[in-house]
Amino acid sequence: MTELTLDQANALITAVLVEARRLQLPPIAVAVLDSGGHLKALQRQDRLSFLRADICQAKAWGALALGTDTRHLASRFAQDLQQQGFMQALNAMSGGRIIPLPGGVLMRDSGGEIVGAIGVAGAKSEQDEACALAAVRSVGLQAGHD
Repeated sequence: MTELTLDQANALITAVLVEARRLQLPPIAVAVLDSGGHLKALQRQDRLSFLRADICQAKAWGALALGTDTRHLASRFAQDLQQQGFMQALNAMSGGRIIPLPGGVLMRDSGGEIVGAIGVAGAKSEQDEACALAAVRSVGLQAGHD
């Protein structure tokens, strides 16, 4: 398995910020976690509320913990009360570290092995996800659902 490097994590963050500027998004926060769920790098743009740093980490952590992009977690949450209960239980078990909204994306190497996850928060969830996907692909990794 390929280990995610600090250089890659920083390149991912740069690529997210470039895409956010291109899309003219409000300030955002970006977190990159390695395959063990450890924070590798994080940046929060100026004028962004402090909680967004926790939200982007929770998006990345949830994707990594459940082995799927958080878009799929959001879909499960929207299915029915049983799925909502399941997601709420997972969130309680993890100390509030799972946010079932788009913006958390698994990252795989060329062999398909998970190397980490990226989370973005600050814009609309779909825009957060678009920035994360653009960044993952720009550094030669595969997004979780690619």
